[in-house]
Amino acid sequence: MAKDYVDLTLMLVSHDAFRRDIRRLEKSVARRSLDDPLARRRVETGWGILKTQLRIHHEGEDRDLWPRMAKGLRHRTDVLSTLRELEEEHERLDPLLAGVDAVMADREASADRLAEAVAALGECLESHLEHEEKEGFPYVREALSEKEWKAFLADQRSSLGFKGAAEFFPWMLDQATPDAVKKVHSFMPPPVRLLLKTKWSPAYEARGSWRN
Repeated sequence: MAKDYVDLTLMLVSHDAFRRDIRRLEKSVARRSLDDPLARRRVETGWGILKTQLRIHHEGEDRDLWPRMAKGLRHRTDVLSTLRELEEEHERLDPLLAGVDAVMADREASADRLAEAVAALGECLESHLEHEEKEGFPYVREALSEKEWKAFLADQRSSLGFKGAAEFFPWMLDQATPDAVKKVHSFMPPPVRLLLKTKWSPAYEARGSWRN
């Protein structure tokens, strides 16, 4: 039976933002944007935001969501196996992120070497996101009570903090569909929506990430 209190919008829109930024990174590498100092700074800015948001997202799942789900589904060995696989995928992503970092930091690295590192990360990340969406998220509704779901959301808010929220929301909504923007706005108190419009989004835009 569906549980209406579970709304995965923020998780799914975040996934779309991860995909968007990986595509941006792939395009930047293909265009050799990192050869130009100004373009490199903008790509590095976008890359830094992507890494931060991916870390927060995965740490929140590993620390809070997956353990809660494992407890609620302790008799579902098939789902427990999937949760372990998702955690292992997080672990496989870490060295791939570090690999892109290392190549980007090496000014003597070839464009081909960077393209290979980015492609490996993109392939692994896309596979993981799809796995999570198809075989992990559908069981959140079955596993968590309303109290547990709200506790997970509270944990996410706490890990972000006010400063983190100022980056997270404009990053997540960058190029999001109108329907997604409307839905995310519906979760926000009016003062937060005002902050997003007048402070957070302009500050995010001013950083100029990814722009060539």
